[in-house]
Amino acid sequence: MTCKNCHAELSEISKFCNSCGAKVVTKRITAKNLLSDIFQNAFGWDNKYFSTIRSLIIRPGELLREYLGGTRKKYVNPFTFLVIGMTLAVFTFNSFEDRYIENNMNFQTKQMKWQSQWMNENLGVPLPSEVVKKEQLAGVERSTKFILKYFNILVVLTLPLYTLLAFLVYRKPYNYGEHIVINCYIQGVSFISISGLFLISLVTHPLVYLLNSLLLLIFYAYAYGKLYKLSVGQSIFKVFLFLAILIAVSVAIMIVGFLVGMAVAYFGGKFG
Repeated sequence: MTCKNCHAELSEISKFCNSCGAKVVTKRITAKNLLSDIFQNAFGWDNKYFSTIRSLIIRPGELLREYLGGTRKKYVNPFTFLVIGMTLAVFTFNSFEDRYIENNMNFQTKQMKWQSQWMNENLGVPLPSEVVKKEQLAGVERSTKFILKYFNILVVLTLPLYTLLAFLVYRKPYNYGEHIVINCYIQGVSFISISGLFLISLVTHPLVYLLNSLLLLIFYAYAYGKLYKLSVGQSIFKVFLFLAILIAVSVAIMIVGFLVGMAVAYFGGKFG
């Protein structure tokens, strides 16, 4: 018997071709078989996409080691996996755009109120006027709509940064390119989580959506911990180090942005 795809020799009991990996088909096409194949390919737990999700949840270290070691055929390509998760998140958020913006505005309003009170009580900074509050909320709304509109681009732009931070924290034996693969899988899972928690928050409480940040940190610690065979304590230390560097970088970017804005305003007024 030979493979109908690559014509390699097969044994009579072969279910898959050892040369090209194609499934050995011996039965004729029937309506029943077609429906069964469609359902299995789209929704079956053995579907490559769902199988990849299952492996990332149950045995992330094994999946990552296998893929980085050259076992590629039985897993979804990491970039494809990321794009699918990204697309799911974009579709979910845009389907409930008004609720997403409303929830985000509520969170940002409470956060700005807490920050203003803290700065007033501890640093003596005057509380913002109602006009300033309205301008801040308008800015939050614009930024939220901007994120929704350019979500995919922002993910692509921030992925190298997250990867660099992970590379600095975990480093060898994996290089930067291999850490990109790892982060594609982790981010892909995070987008599935984001979509699910957002939908749950719509029928329960908006605060449920905030659990995603915590779950993402836990999954980072879990996935990298299994890959590097770290103890629980080591995994927690590494993920907190990752978070500390991320916060430091974010603060640095904000300071640079503020200084650039001040410089533009100063020189623009001076030479305008």
